[in-house]
Parts: sequence; C-alpha cells; structure tokens
Amino acid sequence: MTAITHVHNYTVRCPHYQQNDKQASWQNHIEVNHSCEIALDRITKWHNNAGSKLFEIDGITIRKADKEEAYFAMQSSRLKHDGHGLVTFKVYLDNCCQDASVNDIMTHLIQDYQQRCEKIS
Repeated sequence: MTAITHVHNYTVRCPHYQQNDKQASWQNHIEVNHSCEIALDRITKWHNNAGSKLFEIDGITIRKADKEEAYFAMQSSRLKHDGHGLVTFKVYLDNCCQDASVNDIMTHLIQDYQQRCEKIS
C-alpha cells in the first residue's frame, strides 16, 4: 500500500466584486493548498452528501452539491517513484458568474493538476 505523498486542494470562488481594477473573473480567484485536513474534511462532507453527477473529465466525476451553488470532485493518482496523490476540487458560483462554465473551470483546474503531477520527480 502506498501512502498519500501529495495533496492538492483547489478552490474557485467566483467573485461578486471587482479587485484591483481587474475584470471580475473566476481565473483571478483560484486557490491551491496542500492541507490534508481540508482534503479529509471535503471527502467526509462529500461522502455524506454525494450531490448530483454532472459530467466527467479525464475520468474525474464532477458533481453539483444539493443545497448550494457548489461543484466538487476528487481523485487519487499514482505518481512517479511510487508516490500517490490526492486532489480535491471545489467551485462556488454566485450571481455575478452565471455565464461561467463549470466545465471550462474544471478543465482548467484538472490540466493544472496534471501539470503539477508531471513535475513531481
């Protein structure tokens, strides 16, 4: 059994405000952290509230939360040199970003995660 050696948690909060004269966009509000506690909290929460399956990208199932405008996904990955990764994704959409595409956001985040995994040696 391989231990989890890398944890990535992505959070996107579609803003309802404009920051530093930049156009309000989900791309300006991507957070990435490596907290095991956040990953475990998300897994526990999502296990109890599986939400509704929306679609899949590269084998990752994206779900919509039942009680909020939030979308989530998680996956474990085998990495080079017998490593093992765990990734969680959470996307919050508010009223300003109704035309934001969850598919586009998740595609961007998954590609970023895959690039980070390729860099792990």
